Amino acid sequence: MRASTFPLALLAALAAAPALAAETGGCGAFAWPIEPDKALLAAAPMAETGARLDLSRPAAVRLVLTDVAKAGFELPPGKPAAAPAPAGALRFEARTGAYQITTTERVWIDVVQAGKRLDEAGFSGVLDCEGARKSVRFLLQDGPATVQISGSPSRTVGIAVTALPR
Repeated sequence: MRASTFPLALLAALAAAPALAAETGGCGAFAWPIEPDKALLAAAPMAETGARLDLSRPAAVRLVLTDVAKAGFELPPGKPAAAPAPAGALRFEARTGAYQITTTERVWIDVVQAGKRLDEAGFSGVLDCEGARKSVRFLLQDGPATVQISGSPSRTVGIAVTALPR
């Protein structure tokens, strides 16, 4: 490593340290409250990939995943899985505002709206919270939205979707 790049590499490593530390600490280590999402996930009904979620109130499903080629993605995943892994899609009608998507597994989450993959507005995840592993926030506009799940370690994944208060 050249001397001029060493300080940048050190800064990058130090910046990553808090993110690694946040992977433990139980459910209270999430960056925001997830107890309502955990309750939704615990009672989530099964749904096939491609299902439409009614968001007249916060909702969750246990999505049955399939092969990536059959998942019904609008766009390729933002992070390709290292090996073929189960994948799925969930659709809903969004209203302009922030949404929180919490999952029971460590998966890659993309949200697609109007033909574009949205950037996440916030991320939090822990390994030692019973019933929740990852929670991501996105800013959506009015209109159809698709949650794309990829890289799953299992054939089903619980997904809670909550519109955050304005």
